[in-house]
Amino acid sequence: MIVPMKRLTLLSMATEKQFTLEVLHDIGAVHVTHVNEPAGEDLERAQAAVGDAQRGLELVDAAIEAHEAEESAKSKKKEVVAPTVEPRTGLSAEEAMGAVLELGARRKETKDTLAVLSTELERIESLGEFEPAQVRQLAAQGITVRLFHTQISASPTQPEGLILREIGKDDRHRYFVVAGPGEFALEDLELDAPVVEVRLPERSLAETRERITEQQGELARIDQELAAFGSLREELSGYAHVLEERAEFIRVREGMGQSEAVSFLRGYVPEEEVANLRTAAAENGWGLVVENPRKGESVPTLIRYPRIVRPIKALFDVLKIMPSYWETDVSWTFLVFFTLFVGLLIGDTGYGLLFLGVAIFASIKSKSPNKSAIVLLYMMSISIIVFGVLSGSWLGISPLPAFLESLRVEWLSSTRNVMALCFLIGAVHLTIAHAWNALTEFPRVSFLAQLGWMAIVWSMFFLARSVVLGYAFPSFVIYLLAAGGVLVILFMTPPSELKQNWMNHVLLPLTLVSFFVDIISYVRLFAVGVATVAVMQSFNGMAASIGFDNVLTAVFAIVILVFGHSLNLVLCALAVLVHGVRLNTLEFSTHKGLSWSGYLFQPFARKS
Repeated sequence: MIVPMKRLTLLSMATEKQFTLEVLHDIGAVHVTHVNEPAGEDLERAQAAVGDAQRGLELVDAAIEAHEAEESAKSKKKEVVAPTVEPRTGLSAEEAMGAVLELGARRKETKDTLAVLSTELERIESLGEFEPAQVRQLAAQGITVRLFHTQISASPTQPEGLILREIGKDDRHRYFVVAGPGEFALEDLELDAPVVEVRLPERSLAETRERITEQQGELARIDQELAAFGSLREELSGYAHVLEERAEFIRVREGMGQSEAVSFLRGYVPEEEVANLRTAAAENGWGLVVENPRKGESVPTLIRYPRIVRPIKALFDVLKIMPSYWETDVSWTFLVFFTLFVGLLIGDTGYGLLFLGVAIFASIKSKSPNKSAIVLLYMMSISIIVFGVLSGSWLGISPLPAFLESLRVEWLSSTRNVMALCFLIGAVHLTIAHAWNALTEFPRVSFLAQLGWMAIVWSMFFLARSVVLGYAFPSFVIYLLAAGGVLVILFMTPPSELKQNWMNHVLLPLTLVSFFVDIISYVRLFAVGVATVAVMQSFNGMAASIGFDNVLTAVFAIVILVFGHSLNLVLCALAVLVHGVRLNTLEFSTHKGLSWSGYLFQPFARKS
């Protein structure tokens, strides 16, 4: 159920702004909409603190993960495992976060230094080992030393009065040194080859490598210190939430409006909470203006799911979808038909039992009080098992043992019957959408248009059966379609809106075609189910062709079976997300008039 909302305007003395917000924060019932765009130094500092805290948590998590991976790798190689890092204790959450951020700054500085040194090492490695300090001493004594590189195929000529020596090479270049008394520039020398001067290194090759080793050691020590804060991970996370809450508080404060000595905020509050706010207003001297939202106004959506349909919330949370406040909560239809669609799309008893095992394991291991996702998995598993048993699909095994074969419903073995069943499910699904609309519109005469759409849905159902499956086209369908069309034309648009919406009548033929296409689209339930079984049978056949006659062939056959069924399970999961969700969020929702354009009701409330 979508909870009814009231639009709220709250007025208080500007001198009591902070106190007013603290009380509202404790009440936790108002979704605040900003009067002004929040801005200011306080907000910038608070947001910066939140960003720093999030980076601190990322640093600790990355260090813990790296440390555990290192220990695991050493354990697998049967090497001596380094002792677990000593946990940090005796620090407050704020002190711990400060220490983490300081380590993070050191880590960044170390990594930057390491990057510079690594780049320098790559640049000078081909120059070989020498002491740049000695080159500088020679320069002080009047002897110039120049380094350069040329193409790998070039052979520079030794200049008169100077020494030329090759000192190294790589895949692309040869490196040379030219030395002699006095000042000279490379471009003034006749080397008979294109050359590029190489800048003299700051330090020797050996010293550069030593510095890199030192920086790597420093980086490892920092990571170990960061991993030690894993013992305070919960405190650090709590502190980050406190900072987020503080930033939100400041954002609301800066977004309030002000007129002379009065501050005010606007927002939305559940109708059931208005009485509590009126009591708080009387106690604190606030002014309250409570109004009904205007039709079409952007109102946040708060849904209270009945216990029986609460499992579908887990899917909505994953998909990040929500109906608009002005639309309808379709949780129960989504849950029922999504569960049915999953059974048809996968429809194999073996896979269903596997999902059921996962659900049982998750319910045992999960410590979360919210079991919606697990319950949804149970429902999906049962649907898959039921349809798998009825259709006789057991991991693509054929022929089945007699006792399993006896459970199969022969009617479902016909492709024609299953496709007809998909069309029927589609017609029922879309009929529910229009029947729901009719109940919403009643007693306005526009509900008759919804009855017309229902007649058109069933007309398209019989047409789809006839065109696709070759069933006889009942003669009464022509009259049903005509009656539906008349009702739609007469009552689809109120006379007062006909001038603005006349195009809907012009496009009615295309709408009829789209109804036919929508019914046809439910055949995807059959098509994906058939593809699932075909993939299973193909990999089963490959494994059988290799055989289980000896250990080697048995191992190969088992690998093929595991790979094939794992791949098929991934494809099944994608099919559920693509097709099972699509038929609810597109075909059904289009007929219901549902745009899924809502946004979540998020009250200004204390969470930490």
